[in-house]
Amino acid sequence: MNWLSMLGETLYTIAGMGWKMLWALVLGFAISGAVQAFVPKRRMARVMGDDGPASLARAGFFGAISSSCSYAAAAMSRSVFLRGAHITAAVAFMIAATNLVIELGFVLWSLMGWQFVVAEFAGGVLLIAIVAVLMKAFGPIAAFERVREAESENAADGDDNVPSLFSLDGWRMAASRFAMDWSMIWKDIVIGIVVAGTVVVWVPQSFWQTVFLSSGDTVSWLQMIENALVGPLVAVFSFVCSVGNVPMAAALFNGGISFGGALAFIYGDLIVIPMLLVYRQYYGTKLALQLGLILYIAMALTGFVIDVVFTASGLTPEATATAVGAMEFFKLDYTFWLNLVFIVVGLGLWRLSKQAAAPAHCCHHH
Repeated sequence: MNWLSMLGETLYTIAGMGWKMLWALVLGFAISGAVQAFVPKRRMARVMGDDGPASLARAGFFGAISSSCSYAAAAMSRSVFLRGAHITAAVAFMIAATNLVIELGFVLWSLMGWQFVVAEFAGGVLLIAIVAVLMKAFGPIAAFERVREAESENAADGDDNVPSLFSLDGWRMAASRFAMDWSMIWKDIVIGIVVAGTVVVWVPQSFWQTVFLSSGDTVSWLQMIENALVGPLVAVFSFVCSVGNVPMAAALFNGGISFGGALAFIYGDLIVIPMLLVYRQYYGTKLALQLGLILYIAMALTGFVIDVVFTASGLTPEATATAVGAMEFFKLDYTFWLNLVFIVVGLGLWRLSKQAAAPAHCCHHH
């Protein structure tokens, strides 16, 4: 295959991945925008005041129905922490807001199969539990409390006065959140698709098989352990986060990484270098490194445990079933019709967001 045909195949794969993900992203961000508009952060913080199971379950629930952008999730996590949520609950909220959100499930289903959807959500719950144990045993809780005491949020964001679910202004606000999420995350999504499409076509299978100790159809215990440890580290240096890392995970799984290693890579969106810099800005260098280390250990453990459980249950999918390079992306199937519907929905929400911005601009000018 010459370089020109490889370039054409790369562009086709990139476009196909974007097409497969489109409806899922629009649907997920629409739900996320509505939640951000109608559910106030201050009330969430009031029921996340400790690190007990009930508080963590509420944190996971609120996170799961909130933003899926890693940076927005980190900001909201800090916001509820400063409003009174326990730091462990705030971290659980952040994990759920990136790994238990509905659009991630849709994208995983479209690119990697239902097994990854089940594993991602089951693993997300396990990830929160492991982080809670590690935070209780080794976490610098007192240091985080000192950070909260040293900072004060003068801006209440007006989030105690949420609009009615049936008001036009409320849905304009939801549309604005939808547009804001897109503006924050579209670069990550594009980078993720471009990197994944390039990797699928240009990087030989032998390279990934060497990196991930892949020797054939069966996965050894050594490979499970090594891949669970390496998966998040690949994510750290890929700079791809949030939903944008799913295409890359599909490419890695097709390249030879184990089932649990691919999951650990997906969870790794919370410890990519830009996210570690965000933690540093919020909490300081030392706490950022400690939080990153706790998250990394929990991600590797979660990936390994889920891999063992799914392998023992016979539910681990074959890599050939998710071979991205072999997909027929453009055809008259459910993806085509769902994309048509949600393109209209997305354009409608975008237009509604412009209506929300116009009055605010006029009032400011006046």
